[in-house]
Amino acid sequence: MENGSVETTVGTNNQQTTNFDNSFIFLRDNKYEGGSTTNDTYDAITLPAGTLMGRVSATGELVPLVSTATDGSQIPVGVLTQSITIEAGDTVSINVCTGGEVAEEKIVLDAGDTLDTVIDGRQLRDKIAADTVGIVLVTGTEMTAFDNQ
Repeated sequence: MENGSVETTVGTNNQQTTNFDNSFIFLRDNKYEGGSTTNDTYDAITLPAGTLMGRVSATGELVPLVSTATDGSQIPVGVLTQSITIEAGDTVSINVCTGGEVAEEKIVLDAGDTLDTVIDGRQLRDKIAADTVGIVLVTGTEMTAFDNQ
């Protein structure tokens, strides 16, 4: 379930079970920009909302950040706004959050990376704050406004 969703799992004439997810990825004062990404694999891939994205310097294309990359995509530029499935060989338009408050626990990273991973002498959490337009990672459940409870 993504941001603030409601999912009915069982619905009969006499009973209904509903799961609520009141958490959000993008909390406040967010800024967004568009870009594109290409699936260079032979299988469809799914990128979940919250995936930390980097930009390949030579092409300008957005890709999931991997700390060991050396093509510029190891530098964080934004957080993917919605889940997307990309078929093999396809190039699609995507949107990323480039500024504002983002829930730290909702950031999706490459399997080997954490927010404590060091890139160019700095922890990834510090690079997100310094290298983006102004993403601020917020820890814990954000409950300060009526629309994000």
